[in-house]
This record gives sequence, C-alpha cells and structure tokens, in this order.
Amino acid sequence: MRKIIFLVLAVFLFAKEYVITKYLENKPVISIEYNGPEDVKKILNMDFQVLDHFDIEKNSSTKFIFTYNKNSKTLKVEYVKNGNPFLIKKYRSNSYAYFPFLVHRAVYDINEYFHLPSAKFLIRKVIYSLLVAPKQANIYLSDYTLSYKKKIISGGLNIFPKWADEKQTTIFFTKYERLPVLYKYNLITGKIKRIISSPGILIVSDVKKDKILLTLALDAQPDVYMMDLKTKKLKRITNYPGIDVNGKFWVNDKVVFVSDRYGIPYVFSKDLKTGEIKRVLYHGKNQVGVDGVKNYLVISSRETANEFKPNTFNLFLVNADDDSLKRLTMKGQNMFPNFSVDGSSIMFIKRENFYSKIGIIRLNERKVFYYPLTKILQSFDW
Repeated sequence: MRKIIFLVLAVFLFAKEYVITKYLENKPVISIEYNGPEDVKKILNMDFQVLDHFDIEKNSSTKFIFTYNKNSKTLKVEYVKNGNPFLIKKYRSNSYAYFPFLVHRAVYDINEYFHLPSAKFLIRKVIYSLLVAPKQANIYLSDYTLSYKKKIISGGLNIFPKWADEKQTTIFFTKYERLPVLYKYNLITGKIKRIISSPGILIVSDVKKDKILLTLALDAQPDVYMMDLKTKKLKRITNYPGIDVNGKFWVNDKVVFVSDRYGIPYVFSKDLKTGEIKRVLYHGKNQVGVDGVKNYLVISSRETANEFKPNTFNLFLVNADDDSLKRLTMKGQNMFPNFSVDGSSIMFIKRENFYSKIGIIRLNERKVFYYPLTKILQSFDW
C-alpha cells in the first residue's frame, strides 16, 4: 500500500508576505507522550508540526498520551490535567494502513478541545490522478500527507477527479473512452453513474451543492458551462471563440475562469447577474490555475519567458476587497492551487523534472510543506 516516498519539507516564508487573519498570540502549552509503532509516531509529529497551534514542552500540566495498538488497530488518547486523566478517546479502523486518518482525527479533536482556529485540512481526504503509463492514469484516495494510498479507479485514462459532495463519499472523474465521459462514483457502495459525454475536453472544475461547473468543447472550442444536477440542464457561462476553462464559483454570484481572450491565458471573473467580465490579476506573463474562497483568489502565474529551460510559475493571493496582491511561493513550477474548505490552507502541485510534489501552504502560519510522489501527478482535489 505504501509505495510513496515519505518525505516532508518545511519552508518558512517571509514574515510580511501575507496575513489573512490574526494569528494565535498565545499558543496552548501541552506535553505529548506516545507508545506504539514509529510509523504512527511520524504522522503524529507531522500533524503537530504542520498545524503549528501548540507549544509542545516536556513538562506541561496538560498532557496527551497517545497509544497505538497494532493488533486491535486502535489509537487511544488520554487527556490528562495535573497528572489526572479526565477524558479518554479511542479511534479504530479495520486496516493498519488507515492509521494516518486516526491520528489526523485525534489531533483535530485536540485542536477543537482548545477552540483553536479550524484544522479541517487534517481530516480531509485527498483524491488524485496519477499517470502510471502512456494513456494510463489511476485515481487514488489518500490523506493530506499522502501516507495512506488506496487505488479506487483504474483501467484506462482516468483523470480530473473532483469531490461531488461535502461528506466526501462520491467523486466525479473523466474517463477517456471513444469520447471523454464524465462519471460519478460512490466510494462506499462502488456504484458508478454516467453523467455526460462530450467531444474534445470534459472536466468538472467546481461543485456547489446541486450545481457543477464544467469545461466542455461542444462547438470545437472549450467554454465554461454550469449543469444543474437535478435537471441535467446545461447553461453556457462563457461564449468566446477561443479557450475558456477551469471555472470556479466565487463570491457574490461570480465565476472565475482562465481564458486566452487577450492572446495568452489570464484569469477573468464573470458576474452571473450582470454578465460583466473583468480581468482579475495584472501580473505575470500568463496564468494557468485559479481557486477562490470568500473574497480571496489564489492564482498561478508564469513569471519567466525561458525558451530552453523550465519557466517559473508562482502562486499569488488576491484580495478582492482591496485589490492587494501577496506572493505565496518564490521559485519553481507551482500550479493548480486549491483552497482547503475552511480557507486556512492551499494545496498545489509543484512540478520537478519528471516528478511531482503536493505542496500545502499554511496561510496564517506562513509555512509550506511538500510531499513528493514517484510519478507525475495529473490533478487532485481535497
């Protein structure tokens, strides 16, 4: 199950680069004890490091004792105050390989116990498509560290997975058959349902309750469409004789998308009420990825024009309230950013030669962590 190279790299970003909300001024001081396999301990240490909501010392009046029993596949956490246990929580799974999710949930619960800023990114499942051979891509289920890996879709070219519901029980994905076909797959029941097929390109780029945004090429050129999942009716959002792709729902009935209507790709927004289309970011030589949460956008923008070596793509945070622009990465090829559900983190793909890394930016903590893969990552969602 674990063929992934396990490596974590933490990079501290410049202190004045960005701030979304006021960060913790007084972190809770706690002690941690652990008994069990080293693999589990590594994930536990990683969670507290990435979360960065606690000062961990050896002798604190508040202690958490973690015990993992490999035989029963159970993680026990004792909450201790002044030497006296006052709460015990147990987390169980059917498989030892699933232990990362038990650890993530336990650390999430401790964060909730102290009423600290959201840590939902810890317990979110990740789905990603990995290119394993020519015209062959599998879809995998994982935790945010990529330590757990389960193949859920295989056979052929299966790409662009997207969570279909908030509870993360179903996904959309595109399978290339005679034509690209969009399927909906239930991870619990194994039931698969055909949604739509289209010539050319077919991608679900965003989901909002019973509506999805699609990139379709019904008239030879790709445009952004919205589908009502209840009625299966399509509504055309963009209509341009060029390339409009990667639509994302945004604030105040807007959709953002990538378009080449200025000759090279840039990010635009469209007001669904008025029809007004505006360019969002006037920085970089072209832009290849966008995501939005609340009044923020994160955009991947190319900053070099190299002909014979890889170009640099960096991530930028745009605040629609004041048009401020904050740089999030400094070098390399950083693409396809995706906000966490609570907006506190950004996951993205970093390309390096013939390999990929998943990067996670913790916005308020001003850190980025990398999790390498041995294959080329095609796309992901969390």
